[in-house]
Amino acid sequence: MKYINGKIGSRITITILGILILSLFLYRFLFFVKDSFLFFAINDLLVITTFVFLSFYLLKIIKEKNPVPSSLVLNIGLINVFIFLVIIFSEKTLNLLFSNISNKINNPGLIESLIYTLYSLIFLVITAYLLITFKELYFHKQDRGNKTYFIAMLVFLGLTSISTLLFPSPEYDFINNTFLIISIVLIVINSIRISWIAFIVKKEKISLLLLSVIILILFIFNLANSGTNDFNGLVLTNFSPSFQKFFNLILLYGAIYFSVLFFTILFHIPTAEAFDRKAKEVSSLQYFSKLITRVLDFKELAETITDITTKVSSADAAWIDLFDDKNLKIIANKNIALVDADLINQFLLESGICNKITETKICNLNKFINKSSLSEKYGSVVISPLRSYNEIKGYLIAVRKNELIFYDEDKTAISTFSDYASVAIENSMLLEQSLEKERLEKELAVAREIQRKILPVKDPVISNLSIASVFIPAFEVGGDYYDYYNISKDKFGLVIADVSGKGISAAFVMAEIKGIFESLSRMIESPKEILTQANHILKDTLTKNYFVSALYGVIDLNKGEFYFSRAGHCPAILIRDGKVTTFRPSGIGLGLTNDEIFKENLEEFKVELLENDNLIFFTDGITEAKNNDLEDFGDERFSQILINYANENPDKITNEVIKEVITFSQEHPQYDDITLVILKWNKKNNLNGDKGWQNSAPQLKTKVM
Repeated sequence: MKYINGKIGSRITITILGILILSLFLYRFLFFVKDSFLFFAINDLLVITTFVFLSFYLLKIIKEKNPVPSSLVLNIGLINVFIFLVIIFSEKTLNLLFSNISNKINNPGLIESLIYTLYSLIFLVITAYLLITFKELYFHKQDRGNKTYFIAMLVFLGLTSISTLLFPSPEYDFINNTFLIISIVLIVINSIRISWIAFIVKKEKISLLLLSVIILILFIFNLANSGTNDFNGLVLTNFSPSFQKFFNLILLYGAIYFSVLFFTILFHIPTAEAFDRKAKEVSSLQYFSKLITRVLDFKELAETITDITTKVSSADAAWIDLFDDKNLKIIANKNIALVDADLINQFLLESGICNKITETKICNLNKFINKSSLSEKYGSVVISPLRSYNEIKGYLIAVRKNELIFYDEDKTAISTFSDYASVAIENSMLLEQSLEKERLEKELAVAREIQRKILPVKDPVISNLSIASVFIPAFEVGGDYYDYYNISKDKFGLVIADVSGKGISAAFVMAEIKGIFESLSRMIESPKEILTQANHILKDTLTKNYFVSALYGVIDLNKGEFYFSRAGHCPAILIRDGKVTTFRPSGIGLGLTNDEIFKENLEEFKVELLENDNLIFFTDGITEAKNNDLEDFGDERFSQILINYANENPDKITNEVIKEVITFSQEHPQYDDITLVILKWNKKNNLNGDKGWQNSAPQLKTKVM
């Protein structure tokens, strides 16, 4: 709302300005009579009104930009250059066009009147801008309530200008002169009140010192060329005597202001460096005190410390030495080569300085034998201990080049700052350790919960089948996945999958896999179609670093048939009559290729089940388990165990397989997840009777047909 109101106000101001300027043109061309006081008074009234609205409009624009004093001074300089060029080139151009320029100014025709009016309006804008700029400079870094002198100056500047119109007779010159003297006194008073100089740095003060000289010369030159007998003065007087007087007063204000500014800056320069340094110390310490309570990257914090050290002590370079297994490790070297910092460290250690330091100390490098080996000519070093619980954890070191030495005030500044730095470093290290530990604990807690919900709580009890499964993650959580699905009363589905990765990231992918297969198993019966649809979903969601191998199968409990498809997963194994049969129907891992290629390479296979057949599904964590000689457990050992215990129930078989794998790889850490699912077809010896699906696992849901 404030923005809208401001925009509307600007449009209204511009509209009024347009009306006033148009009225001024029409008045001067249609009604203005040069010898009539009344008509001259109306003309000046229009000029003054236009000037006031223009000033308010420019004031709003400048306030929105909120410029710094240096930019305001630069703008004043550019305006003066513009005035200088306009005066010079306008006079030369008009002298070429008109033979008697003075006569043309006093008795202008229509074209000349148009040119002179436009010329005067340009100076009207310039004068308004100069006045507003001086106002901003006056109030910058100064109490806004202290505006009496500035308002008084404006009043007497106005009275001095208007008195030219009201009292044109020489006998009233004392009135004009009185107002003029008071105006000059107030200009001097306002020019002296330059409080913002103290708040700028030395480099900026030197720049402004040179700039003030140039601007002062321009103000004097422009003032000298704006008298009543000069071209510029004649044009402006013809336009409005009051305005011509006001314009000259503003130029006078500028000349006095920049004269005072020059000497003020000149007197501030000797103390500027000390002020800049103290200001930098205070601001740096304030800034750094805020950093202490923040969670910062340790490397970023160390770099911040050395950067601020160079600022608070005016050092050429700085670095941090931290103890690492009783050795000093250089970090965050600022403006110094690592080799140079290491050489200076060696000097400090060999001379025994570091062993004796309990407080900030200044050292001279004159006794440094290898000083010539340094890439820069460093002359003085200040070293300050970094403490933690009264124990020195390292040092903050700063150096200066050539013969520049550190003084006691430098020592005090670095000593104070090193205390802040010690606390900040300790906090950062503790926070980093605490956050890392907390982060890992949270991730593991989330991952364990996901893993718990992904895998079946227990194996289902189904007529005609005995089922056993085992899952052993390589880490706290794993990337293997298996699940069961009650497709219908006489059909039972299962899936086993493996993400190409381990740990927490793999567990999160498995969470997505669970949702996909559980949803698809409710709508689709064909294993091939389910894997095809799963690939369609995963090819756009998995990153290039991941893919999923999977095997999905369905058992028809009435017909005794098992049909399945394999998407790049380990083969399905059938143990029948003491023999091993391995089924490897073709298929590509999920998420590796597009739908068309995936489907073309995916095969669906069917197995007719006989009594006491064992179906084995597994992940490569079993066959690729390694011993101390990095030998794989292998398919042969795995198959032999399955044959040896083929007549046992699935629980017994899984226990024997896992026992053998663990025994084989006991001297080598497990590096991959282990998953094993065994199904035994036992229709004739069905101990459960013809009861269909009898599973109490909470996550299994019956499909609605």
